[in-house]
Amino acid sequence: MTSTKKHMALNLEKLSLSAFRIFFLLGVSFSLLWGVEPRESFDIPLAKLSVAKDEVSGQFEKVRITYSGDQDVWTISRIDDTYSKHTRHGIKKEIYKERGQKSYIISDFEAEQLDKVCKTFIKTLNGLEKDLQRERWGKCLYLDAYFPRFLKGFYYLVCAARNSQGALPPVAQIPDELFDVSLRSPKSDARIGKWRANPEYIIRLRIIIKELIYQTKQWQKKELTNSRRNREIAYSEKFEVAYAIFIRLYFNLKPPPKFPKRGKHL
Repeated sequence: MTSTKKHMALNLEKLSLSAFRIFFLLGVSFSLLWGVEPRESFDIPLAKLSVAKDEVSGQFEKVRITYSGDQDVWTISRIDDTYSKHTRHGIKKEIYKERGQKSYIISDFEAEQLDKVCKTFIKTLNGLEKDLQRERWGKCLYLDAYFPRFLKGFYYLVCAARNSQGALPPVAQIPDELFDVSLRSPKSDARIGKWRANPEYIIRLRIIIKELIYQTKQWQKKELTNSRRNREIAYSEKFEVAYAIFIRLYFNLKPPPKFPKRGKHL
């Protein structure tokens, strides 16, 4: 081979390597931007929770509850609550007053709304547990575009009902940087990729989902749907513990949480 041909061959090789690097970097960039795993769409039964905060203080003021296919709006605030019903003649608004010194008590109206939201939560948890069992990662990824926002809204919903910033454990106040409200989020890919890499982790996640479902139903039974309950007492302690463990596992947070023994409840 002549020196000219050798020189041309080396240049072609360098160009090929450069082109490979460019395509590789582009591929990585697109993967990070758009996500690398396909999503499988399905109807998510979750209530829609929208948190409103004070523009000056940044403190949350109220949580609006809506449901797919329903124009009505239920609003839980730290004091008074409202129900806005859409009728043929416009919007009819009902106000549910609370006494300031007793606003830490979950009222009958708040209990009814929490119970309805919990039902959608339980449905979603049941679906997630089955998807984890059957390794339907496309559905897990699709859910992750909506679920973290619901979980964060649920934290504020319970806090509003009890008029307390600490109504649920601090870990339940999920930082915005942990998730994207997007069907093409690399954060979803990374989160669920960690689950997939550790079969034992998936088992633990499924166990705590089942425990959370159980404890949610217990809370509903003892407080949210119990007309004879003592309103001065909160019956959600074990639900709060299960919820905190679930949040830690779902978001891969450290340190690892204490865990109920297999076959046992909290």
